[in-house]
Amino acid sequence: MRKSLTNQCHFVVVLILLIWAGGCAVRERKVELQGSTPALPTPKAEGRQPTIAASPVKEGADGWLVSNADAVTLTVKAPGASEVALLYRPVVADEQDGYLQLKKLTAPPEGEGGEFRADISTPEDFAGDVWAQATYPGGARKQTGRIALTTRTATGETEPQSASQEADDTAKQQDANGDSVGEDESARSDKATGGRVTRASLRPHRPDIRITVNVPAFLLTLWQDGKEVATYPVGVGRKAFPIPVGERAATRLILNPAWVPPDSAWVRASGEVEPYERIPADDPRNPLGKIKIPLGDAYLIHEAARPSDIGSLVSHGCVRMLTDDLFDLTERIARARSLDITGEEIEKARGDGERRVLRLVEPLPVDINYDTEVVEGGVLHVYPDVYDRKTNTVERLREDLRAAGVDVSKLDDETLRQMIGRASISEKFVVRISDFGRGRALAAGRTVPLVGREPPKQKKFA
Repeated sequence: MRKSLTNQCHFVVVLILLIWAGGCAVRERKVELQGSTPALPTPKAEGRQPTIAASPVKEGADGWLVSNADAVTLTVKAPGASEVALLYRPVVADEQDGYLQLKKLTAPPEGEGGEFRADISTPEDFAGDVWAQATYPGGARKQTGRIALTTRTATGETEPQSASQEADDTAKQQDANGDSVGEDESARSDKATGGRVTRASLRPHRPDIRITVNVPAFLLTLWQDGKEVATYPVGVGRKAFPIPVGERAATRLILNPAWVPPDSAWVRASGEVEPYERIPADDPRNPLGKIKIPLGDAYLIHEAARPSDIGSLVSHGCVRMLTDDLFDLTERIARARSLDITGEEIEKARGDGERRVLRLVEPLPVDINYDTEVVEGGVLHVYPDVYDRKTNTVERLREDLRAAGVDVSKLDDETLRQMIGRASISEKFVVRISDFGRGRALAAGRTVPLVGREPPKQKKFA
């Protein structure tokens, strides 16, 4: 029995040793697994998308950041980057026009989290896209997203009320007078004019003027006392930068807006301009043109860069006009509003670089519409839906024709679809309302260019 007990004790001791040893083995294996498990790879700095921010700024309309200061601080976060270039494209420039390099920054001190900072001068007329390009060791490059940055002066805002607020107040006043039209309804439609656009010569010292733009028609109209006094073909914003539809207001006309290059490495290295040098409007280095009419929030009426801009989607949300047309429009506004400037003085701005700001005591209403199916003077115009807003529909066309007195019960949907289909990016479909009563509207209708290849020059008024 003692031997049996001894054997049992030996068995228990061995079992305890085995359990303890096994536990140590398990613990050791856990430690080994933990030590051998690879840590999650830290993302490479150059794999992250760099970002850009500006301060101090306030949020403006339509995504713009507005600066009230003479300079803004741009902060680019690009961990691992060896250098960062700050880039700028003015609002009046196209993609093909290139961009300006504001500054080039070298790698920041260690411990700053890859933040690059620079103070950028924002003189009057600064308005456009700002972004950064980060370069990493080995040559890899990445760009930040773009921010739309402008100054309070460039927006055309006045204190304490902004231009966009003035536009809202103007719109309310127009509603009270019965002169305003809906955002999608052309000011030239029979609904707005009563069926007839009355044309007249401009009368000096009669300040009741306004501007309307129907975007799909690429047409700007100047009205006085409810009568048409001039029309001009225009270019408008691209699909990516559509011109805002609705009521705006102009408070200034600026002749020879100067461009002031910033203090940047690109400017110093270019040898073409000097930092803070005043570049006049007639200088080919100036992207702003000879005349600009701010509409608020950095949107402008300004010169076309080339004749092919007219009748095209070309700008960053601005209205572009031929040089002669823009001078003509400016002269008419000046005469109607009794501004302290003569037509000869305005014309002189073509050849000199003298900057003049013509301030409008009362804001000039600018009504931007988007009407693709409209009856004007008893004629149906089907314009292209240039911004793909789905406005050219059978239902809308049927309703417009019904409002014009057409018996739409005799029109089938296929006929209406064919009318809509005949409008293109460069042509509109037109047909007289009277032809619908004869049952031959589709056959009698025709397509005509939206804008002639060489838009006619406006004659100067006496």
